[in-house]
Amino acid sequence: EDKFYLTRNNVGKVRASKSRDGEINLKILFGGREPNEKWEYRGEFPFNSKEYSVGHPSIDRSGNVLYFASDMPGGYGGSDIYFSTFSNGYWSDPINLGPNVNTESNEFFPYISNDGVLYFSSEGHGGLGGLDIFFSVPERGVFNVVENMGYPVNSPKDDFSFILDETGTQ
Repeated sequence: EDKFYLTRNNVGKVRASKSRDGEINLKILFGGREPNEKWEYRGEFPFNSKEYSVGHPSIDRSGNVLYFASDMPGGYGGSDIYFSTFSNGYWSDPINLGPNVNTESNEFFPYISNDGVLYFSSEGHGGLGGLDIFFSVPERGVFNVVENMGYPVNSPKDDFSFILDETGTQ
């Protein structure tokens, strides 16, 4: 079954849904291809909120673990990377990837490759400038070590939204 996960702002057909601070935040939506081959909306991630952003979804190879960025309360900094697992028809409470991945600054645009490597953009791990792309290979299911992708992937400008094709080479 073909599915999609996307980020959208909290602007509806009639008006924007703003936080108490007047912010228009992001949310994750789901959809899929129906038997008639049309793509259909199927709902929202249950942890969306008008009070904080939830976005930049990346689903793992199993289709059951969703990685995303959020500035929800309780994180390490501005925006952190979390995951949630789909089981028995429900998404688990989001779990923060912890201080090895997340910093006091912002982490965005997670991408989980077919072999389980996490790629993401960060302002807080240092690098060539702005947002740089980092990766972390899981060790027994935990992302402990974070490494900068370096030049030419990163530049003095903002670098983000890294993905690989099905072969994992491009």
